[in-house]
Amino acid sequence: MADRAVRACLVEAARSAIALGQGRTARTYVARLLWRAEAPAAEIREARTLVIESYLADGRPEEAYRLMLRYQQDYSPLDAKTATRFVAALLAAGREKDAVNWFALLDDAGAEKLVMRLRTGLVTPEQAVAQARALLAKSPANAALWHALAEAAVAQKNRDTQIRALEHALQHTDARERKAVEVLVRELWQVYAAAARELANQTKLLQGDDAAWSDLAARRAVSDPGISHAVYAFLTENAGSAASRQNAQLQLAYALQQAKLERTAVRLFDDERRFPTAQLDPQARYHLGGMAADSGRPAMAARMLDGLAPPPGIAPEEWQLRLAAVQLRAGAPDKAAAALRALAAGKKLPPPIVQRAVVLCGDLADAGAGRDAAEIAAALRPFADPAQAREIALLLGRIAEAAGEPLPAANYYLQAALVPDARATDALALQARLRAGVLLARAGLREDARAQLEWVVKNGREPAQLELARRELGRL
Repeated sequence: MADRAVRACLVEAARSAIALGQGRTARTYVARLLWRAEAPAAEIREARTLVIESYLADGRPEEAYRLMLRYQQDYSPLDAKTATRFVAALLAAGREKDAVNWFALLDDAGAEKLVMRLRTGLVTPEQAVAQARALLAKSPANAALWHALAEAAVAQKNRDTQIRALEHALQHTDARERKAVEVLVRELWQVYAAAARELANQTKLLQGDDAAWSDLAARRAVSDPGISHAVYAFLTENAGSAASRQNAQLQLAYALQQAKLERTAVRLFDDERRFPTAQLDPQARYHLGGMAADSGRPAMAARMLDGLAPPPGIAPEEWQLRLAAVQLRAGAPDKAAAALRALAAGKKLPPPIVQRAVVLCGDLADAGAGRDAAEIAAALRPFADPAQAREIALLLGRIAEAAGEPLPAANYYLQAALVPDARATDALALQARLRAGVLLARAGLREDARAQLEWVVKNGREPAQLELARRELGRL
């Protein structure tokens, strides 16, 4: 590899290790980068910030702080972006006194400056909450600002605001920051439990009285949604009966979905050890599966939806298509094939369903399940209109060709070219005849190949097609 590409790989490997909380591993990659004589100054400077972040990932803020001071000495004056990174890391480690070194460089509209002011007593908790809300009105997807609001709410002793802020912080935390997501999930479950117990003490609720807890959560849903979520979250694991636990799971998942916190719901429930799929409420699984699919979590979506019957209002054919698509995205072609087989076994399929099924068969073939795709596509042919029949024949030809079966592939391509109601000289027909001719020649049927290739030369218009047909004829 070119040295520049090697250096880029080392940087990305270090960043990935830091995101996974593997600081020592990150430093092994950075060391290889720093000792390369060809590394330019800008890359070395970035590599040194990665060393700092690697110690933070290992939970060693003291070493990180000393490296920050050395970095400032070598690269003074420090830019605002780097200063903000340093302050954010030190604040997360509870070292606001060290972070004061870079206070003047912070953005007035940033979360870091607001937290510094709160911790040093420059603003009251009430003022910090008000400022955080004002900033969030302009940047609602800023996870750091939601963290700042949560901290101000703790100082204000406002559990409802703290919970809602943490839920939004989890919603907007970048998925690449895997360790940060894991820490935030644990924190939110802990805050849910603490808030529920506090409320139980205040209202003299007894653990085991599931109906009273659920009733309280329902009554707080509008006035204190965060508290309501906390009660439902507590019941998901601590309710006295399986039915009450499942109801709480459904209510929590649905409430977060209604609050447009889909990613938060997915991250809270994406723990098979804590919430075995088989023990989750089926309705909750529908909601979580849909949210996971929309949030780019196909593996969780497939796990949640696998084995469920079609929900009310969704036709079985539509449901099988959705399951197949989710399983394909999750990297489970065998389960996708099972869903498509169930679809193709139907007695009647409308054209839009057939069209989508054919597309999924193509995706299934691309996923390495060509034999399954061919079997399902063939089963769909009785339901297909002429245009769809051509697509199926082309797909079967492509699958056979990829499997090293030239004669069956040529047969399918000719079927595509000669499908009823299709123009014999349209572009698809010409391309299909051309492929058929090439494959017939490969199968040793020279005269049949010549007939198809000469037909393309006589009727074709595309220069590339004509050139290929003439070249293949010259080889016969």
